Amino acid sequence: MTALLLSVLTFFSTAAGGLFALRRRHQLYLVMGFSAGALIAAALVDLLPEALEVADSAATPVARDHIFLAAMLGFLVYFSLDFFVHLTAAGHEGKHDAGEHEHHHHHHHPTTFGSLAAMGLTLHSFFDGFAIGSGFQASERIGWLVAIAVLAHDFGDGVTTIGIVLGSKGKLRTSIGWLLADAAAPILGCAAALALSVSPAMLAPLLGFFAGSFLFIGAAHLLPEALHEGKARWLYVAVVAGFGLMAIVNHFISQAH
Repeated sequence: MTALLLSVLTFFSTAAGGLFALRRRHQLYLVMGFSAGALIAAALVDLLPEALEVADSAATPVARDHIFLAAMLGFLVYFSLDFFVHLTAAGHEGKHDAGEHEHHHHHHHPTTFGSLAAMGLTLHSFFDGFAIGSGFQASERIGWLVAIAVLAHDFGDGVTTIGIVLGSKGKLRTSIGWLLADAAAPILGCAAALALSVSPAMLAPLLGFFAGSFLFIGAAHLLPEALHEGKARWLYVAVVAGFGLMAIVNHFISQAH
């Protein structure tokens, strides 16, 4: 029940990010930096160690190599999603710069790109929810830490969803529709993870997979975007604050248990 309630909070985090995008974007780099710090810290300090513990405690112990292979796979899967979105965007921009301004390309293709990109973000959010559910199956402490990291990150997802659809000449109604889909996806992902009742032998690689995905989102996606958008000095503070938040939350949750 706690996992589902926290996944519902991600709906409001994503929606708040979308509303933020509709009003102001000049401070977004601080949100991205903070989220990056929280995600990287969660992956390195919580998810990977927990995955190794679950692997050792399983009825049939899981080889530690499999955990790191799963982390590598998680990094590559999220990199592939990100690469596909950017490749599609680059193809659209290349056609636009080359002067291909026919009616079909000018109106239909950009909107299609926006929808494809938003669909990729929605799938990504589904996996975020799955990570929350899987985290709570590992332990309540890990579930809370993953949920906090996802909550910080989903605000940025809401901003990105609105920005991509509107930036691709999509209608306001379409952007809001994708925002709602992106916001609801973590709830469905969390419910799916809880319904599956994953065994420890499968849970350990799953946690490794999500550790790899968190590392990609934080270090290879959010940080470069934030560096491009804002002032390095304040970005550094935001990233350290993200790390600090996860360290403090981890300490208090560990003390409570």
